[in-house]
Parts: sequence; structure tokens; C-alpha cells
Amino acid sequence: MDVAAVSTAAPGPVLARAPQVSPLRVAADAIFDRVSPYDGDGLRNHCRRLHRFATALLAARGLELDADLAYLVAMVHDLGIVSERDEGINYLQRSRALFHREAESLSLPAFDTKVVDECLVYNHRVLSVPNLSPEAECFRNAVMIEHSRGMIRFGLPREDVRKVFEDLPRDNFDRVLVDFTWRTLKREPLTLVRGIFFGPSPN
Repeated sequence: MDVAAVSTAAPGPVLARAPQVSPLRVAADAIFDRVSPYDGDGLRNHCRRLHRFATALLAARGLELDADLAYLVAMVHDLGIVSERDEGINYLQRSRALFHREAESLSLPAFDTKVVDECLVYNHRVLSVPNLSPEAECFRNAVMIEHSRGMIRFGLPREDVRKVFEDLPRDNFDRVLVDFTWRTLKREPLTLVRGIFFGPSPN
């Protein structure tokens, strides 16, 4: 992890409190409901927190990625773990495949496929990834904010990060994480180290 980035990043903007409803967000929620096998709001709120953190980091760094597209990315980023239709060498690659399969029937804003793919494939990397797009780095950093429960903020205001966790509580997310781990250990244990948390960088 780049410690300097944690401690010296400029303060971010106030995180959005109530995202506007849009057709793409409705579609993203429908995809999530169709694919996720879990009761409760644990995984749903995890995805929504990721979106709030990622879009706040994008704004703080002067980067542009359509907020509704970012919402779709956030809502499907973990679904490769539970998808029965999509293929890939690990669940991140299956999440990428799921995104592109669903995107065929959606009206999406113009986007850079490479950037979206990187957001989906590299968001769980522990260390900085050489040559990663800055937008994908925002998603990677957002995951770190999420899993550190706000201990790491990359310059986002403490109170705003706390409010996101308050607005979108963890609910049964710890139980979901246990199931995630079990599914991954059964299906692809070696990719936890080589491919998900560590591994090759983008070209």
C-alpha cells in the first residue's frame, strides 16, 4: 500500500448522501437481485458503499467516470463469486464477464472498456498496481476504505466516511464474507494469492 497516498491526499468532497435514481441504477439493482443468493442487505450495502467511496475519490482527484456506470460496476464487482453463468480464471474475471454480458442489453454511456475492465479485475489488489488507470485506482482505494472500515480514507473526510457506514450498515456482510471465502477456497484457492490480491499488472 502507498502509505504516502493515505496520509497526504488532498481532502475529498462531501460524499453523496442520496444518489439519484436512474434507469441504469435500476437495472444494476435488478442484476444484483437476480444473481445474488444472499438475504439481507449486507452485500448490497457493501456494493453501495464502494460506489460512494469510489465516486468521491474520482471527484477529489478530478477524474471522470459516469456515476451511474460506476454504480453498475460497484453492484456487480463481487458477483463473479456466485454467478453460475460466467466464466473466468477467478471470480474477478467472472465479474468482468458478467458485466459485459449484461451490458449488451443495457443503454450505457460511452466508456473506455479498458478502464472498466481494470476497475473490475484489480479492485482487490493489496499493493499499488503499475500502469493501472487512475479510475481503477480509485476503485482499488475504495475497497481498502471499505475493508478497513474507514481506518484508511485516502484523504476523504473522516465524518463523511463515517456517515457512509452509518447510512449503509453492514447488516449480515460478515456472514457473506465467510461464504465468499468458502466458495473461493473450494473453487480456486491458489488465485487468492496469484490473481486476486497479488499477481500480474495490466500492460
